[in-house]
Amino acid sequence: MPAIALILGLVSVGLLCRALFELAVHALPFFVAVSTSMAVLSAGVGIAGAFLVGLTAAALTLAIGRVLFVTSRSPLIRASVAAAFLVPAAMAGRHTALGVAFLAGPSPLLREIIGWLGAFLSGGCALHELLNHDLPRPLRSEAGGDRSLHSSRL
Repeated sequence: MPAIALILGLVSVGLLCRALFELAVHALPFFVAVSTSMAVLSAGVGIAGAFLVGLTAAALTLAIGRVLFVTSRSPLIRASVAAAFLVPAAMAGRHTALGVAFLAGPSPLLREIIGWLGAFLSGGCALHELLNHDLPRPLRSEAGGDRSLHSSRL
């Protein structure tokens, strides 16, 4: 029985880490959604209205951030947009890894090392996710005409 509990515990921690790394890039839109929802809710709008405003704010934050990151040619703007997405992701990764390490019970130094490792891994996964969501750009054909990425299939 303890072996099954250990295996299921490791599987659940692995699934939690996978979900954290997949959703790391969405830490900033989630923060914006919660903040705007709480502000709208305290202004007197109902729960449904606060949910819709928060959902809209999160979608706009994610869309504007990705479009600005992809279309900007300035390295300073790209770096600031990347930092805006990576810092909340790294903070979420650090706190999650620190919480999991606290449950395992190692020494405080080892917990901090595991927490910072989680921060770097989560930030790296968020950067990877941010870099892999490029908008489709037209390709140049040999004849000089433009064609879309979807028409370049054989």
